[in-house]
Amino acid sequence: MPPVRLLAAMSKWAVRVGHYLLIGTLFVSLGGHLAVLQTIAWGTMLKDFSRSANLEDAAKKTFGGGHPCSLCKVVSESKQQEEKKPALKTEAKPDMALPVPVRLKPPTFVDVAASVPGYHGKGARVCLGVRLQPPRMS
Repeated sequence: MPPVRLLAAMSKWAVRVGHYLLIGTLFVSLGGHLAVLQTIAWGTMLKDFSRSANLEDAAKKTFGGGHPCSLCKVVSESKQQEEKKPALKTEAKPDMALPVPVRLKPPTFVDVAASVPGYHGKGARVCLGVRLQPPRMS
C-alpha cells in the first residue's frame, strides 16, 4: 500500500476515534453513565421482584423507592457527590464596550421662498430651510 493511502486511512481512523471520544466525554460529563446504570438497576430489580410477585407489585416495589438495590444506592451516592462539587468560580466582570460611532448624513434642505407681507425692503423674500421628505409609497 502506498504511503499516501496509508496516511489517508490513518487520518480517517483518527478522526473517527476522535469523534467517539468526544461523544463519550460529553455523555459522561452530562451524567449519561448514571442514567444507564439506573436503567440497568431498575430492569434487574423489576426482574427480581416479578419472580415473587405479579408485575404490578414488582413495578410498585421497583419504582416506589422503598426497596433500593445496591446499584441504586451507588447511583444515588454518585449523584449526591456530583451535586456537592463546586462549579468553576469565575469573577463576573461587566463587559462594557464603547458605543460604535454612527455616521449620519446631514439632512438635505431645499430653499423655499416665502413673501413677507408688509415688508418691502432689502431681503423682502425670506428663504426657509425645509427638509425634503422621501416620496410616499402608496
